[in-house]
Amino acid sequence: MANITKRGGTFRIKVSCGYGILGKQVTKSKTYKPDPAKSDKWNEKELQRQAVLFEESCKQGQSATAAKFETFAREWFKDYAELKLKRLTVRNYHSMEHRVYSVLGHIRIDRITPIDIQKLVTHLLGEGLCADNIRNHVLFVSGIMGCAVKKRIVLYNPCATVDYPETKKREKEYYTAEEVKYLLTLLQHAGDDKKQFAVFFTLAAYMGARNGELCGLEWKDIDFVHNTISIKRAQYYSGYHREVFTDKPKSKASIRDLKLPAHVMDTLKKHREWQNRQREICGDSWVETDRLFTQWNGEAIRPAAPLDFLKLFCKRNGFEKRVSVHAFRHFNASALIDAGIDVVKVQVALGHSTPAVTLKAYSHSFSNAKTRTMEAIAEAIDL
Repeated sequence: MANITKRGGTFRIKVSCGYGILGKQVTKSKTYKPDPAKSDKWNEKELQRQAVLFEESCKQGQSATAAKFETFAREWFKDYAELKLKRLTVRNYHSMEHRVYSVLGHIRIDRITPIDIQKLVTHLLGEGLCADNIRNHVLFVSGIMGCAVKKRIVLYNPCATVDYPETKKREKEYYTAEEVKYLLTLLQHAGDDKKQFAVFFTLAAYMGARNGELCGLEWKDIDFVHNTISIKRAQYYSGYHREVFTDKPKSKASIRDLKLPAHVMDTLKKHREWQNRQREICGDSWVETDRLFTQWNGEAIRPAAPLDFLKLFCKRNGFEKRVSVHAFRHFNASALIDAGIDVVKVQVALGHSTPAVTLKAYSHSFSNAKTRTMEAIAEAIDL
């Protein structure tokens, strides 16, 4: 209910509009000045009427004092995103701010409509952004608007009905078993300066781990007794802040233990011996990080370094297929599926959040596996 306070010759109408992002009560107010030409009784009724109208307006998220989108978004970053979201996600959203604010920043948050969101999509398309990137920008806006809905600042999320441009589906880059074996053999016989990358891509093939997860591996994550490696962190690069940083893996499911063959663990032991020699060579210049894969002085490897190396290495060795670190992950997944491993076990191995994510990402591989299963049954029956 509106609170009315007399202040000299005017009245202040104050209404509670729920709570802000961190639970702080949000209030809005307006001033009513009595009409001296009217009677006191008339002004009293008008004051009560204005109070009711103002309260209804506030509850519907249509108060005249509603913040503009950019103002609310900056508060959302400070009071919610920086505290609740992953560091990489926040940095990615920061990189989207200037494009989003140029279209929506000046509009009051309670007046943003699906048409405004569609205009944002059109604007981003005109700037040459791909469909996936456009979706990420709208997802950023949707997170802010969803918070405004939850706090009863607006009635609905205008991002819910947006139409996106068609996505051009690009086939995933897979390396065949022969190609992986060929690359790993080349790496194992390469020079001493390439030793750690031979180990890196061996783990990429056997673990199916993401690039950042491999870059974030530390020696304390290796259990040489049980031949397991624990994935607990990942190394990221933020283009917006131009910084390399360590954070948790992509999701809770990405924190996992993977068992590896004994010969791969032997390769890791040799790699540790090689790194110890490097430490001795560097002496006081060595920076102790406990990382498996490092720069010349022990500092954590840049997330882009494996791909940069692989591109140059493949070019020099005449490997013409499109170079991708993620292709080793796709190889690992397809190899598991081809071997008849069920979707839940594949999901756990890859660190996907749910089996549905795995099915969607590798639907083609599962489809091929089913086809081969039917063919095997047909051959067995042979009517």
